[in-house]
Amino acid sequence: MFLLNQKIIMLLNYFSTILISIIQGLTEFLPISSSAHIIIFAKILNIIDENNFKIFEIIIQLGSTLAIFLFFFKKIKKIITNTIKYGFFYKKKLTISHIIISTIPTILMGLIFYHKIKIINNIHYIIYGLCFGSFLLYFSEQFCPKKPKINNINYLTYKIALLIGISQCFSLFPGVSRSGSILSISKLIGINRPIAIEFCFIISIPIVLGANILELCKHYFLINITNIKIFIIGFIISFIISLIVIKRFLCIIKNVSLKWFSLYRLFLVILLHFFLK
Repeated sequence: MFLLNQKIIMLLNYFSTILISIIQGLTEFLPISSSAHIIIFAKILNIIDENNFKIFEIIIQLGSTLAIFLFFFKKIKKIITNTIKYGFFYKKKLTISHIIISTIPTILMGLIFYHKIKIINNIHYIIYGLCFGSFLLYFSEQFCPKKPKINNINYLTYKIALLIGISQCFSLFPGVSRSGSILSISKLIGINRPIAIEFCFIISIPIVLGANILELCKHYFLINITNIKIFIIGFIISFIISLIVIKRFLCIIKNVSLKWFSLYRLFLVILLHFFLK
């Protein structure tokens, strides 16, 4: 009986691993907050081991980040080439300096409010984040300029890069969504949506890598022979799913009104409201 129970628990663990890894891959590229969906499904699946789940969440996010890096590799290579060819502070081409400027606000806010962010990372605060993100998406779609003013990624100034970086700080609050906040601000200041999406995911790479590597260094002692297999499976599934859907899902964001994502987020809030009763 004991062995049977152990097998059932193991099967449930693998099922949870596969399901949440797929969810991570599917939601990472839409402005609906992948972290919110992961926490919600963890609650539904009754995952109570918070420490192991924290590491697992980091690992599957790294899987998606690797997919983003490979997808935008040519663009990243171009940014590095621009920096080497024209100089670090060249303003007429997108260089590494633009990436650094856009990531500084989030890094500073993350370091200053690190402990507070960890405390609010639960399903109740996610509801507020989903509502705020929904408002941002709807507001930006409603009041954005009729014609984009910036249609070339090389036209992004340091001022715009900083503004996008500041908007990215909203994503530190669970449920808001990094891509959602950046897309919203970008539309309001007149950046063409494909350009905003491209810049959004490129600057997400150093932020996600830095934050997750920091977390792994702090909690490396939680990784052991028992859970390493689960982590590897999660990473691989998240990476594969992300790589499969990234092109199609980015196409959806480019062509679908942000209002639909806003409505979906509100629908999710309603479901959560009844779920928590």
